[in-house]
Amino acid sequence: MNRGDIWALPDGRNVLIISLTGLEESYGAVLVIVLHESGRYPDTAMSVVIGDPIPCTAVAVNITQLRLNRFEGAKLVGPVDAAAMARVDQALRAVQDL
Repeated sequence: MNRGDIWALPDGRNVLIISLTGLEESYGAVLVIVLHESGRYPDTAMSVVIGDPIPCTAVAVNITQLRLNRFEGAKLVGPVDAAAMARVDQALRAVQDL
């Protein structure tokens, strides 16, 4: 599991991994942003429209921790590009006042 990967969970949600790559090996969990369908939210300081690998929007306030067992039966959709991940990082800093 890598930072910047989008996964399709068995419950129908798509998530973007935002925790450090390898964290799941140490803690058995990852931090993710639950993604929304494209067009639901605009591109703002707190939300990022992503085009690939799937059209969606990452809203930086929708952070959750998921244990690895939540990924059983999940499908790796693919990584977001570096530019989109940089915008997600900016949105996370803005929301957390970092």
